Amino acid sequence: MNELTEAERAEYRAGAARRRAQAEERRLRHLTRARGVAVAAASLLRATYHATEIILFGSTAQPERFHERSDVDLIAWGIDERAYVRAVADVNGLDSYMFVDLVRGEEASPRLLAVVAEEGSAL
Repeated sequence: MNELTEAERAEYRAGAARRRAQAEERRLRHLTRARGVAVAAASLLRATYHATEIILFGSTAQPERFHERSDVDLIAWGIDERAYVRAVADVNGLDSYMFVDLVRGEEASPRLLAVVAEEGSAL
């Protein structure tokens, strides 16, 4: 079996460190994009759908859990149930790459409300 030289091991470690740094840069760009979409969605929901309270939760609200495939989780109160599907379509139309999961607060389960209370961030 061929042993790697110290120079080859150092080259491998340097390449691995570069790949980790690049992945972290992509993750942070995605997080910035997700937070921008969350703010834009909150603005749209207030202006168009008269949402009274909007909270960001999930991995976008918890950066240490955020990863490259994370979406934006929002819970909003005050959106008329007849307008909900249209609101979902509108917030998902803000960015073709970023999915927004929108929950009406009035319909949220007690378990979800507990999660939102623990980790959520008002927008």
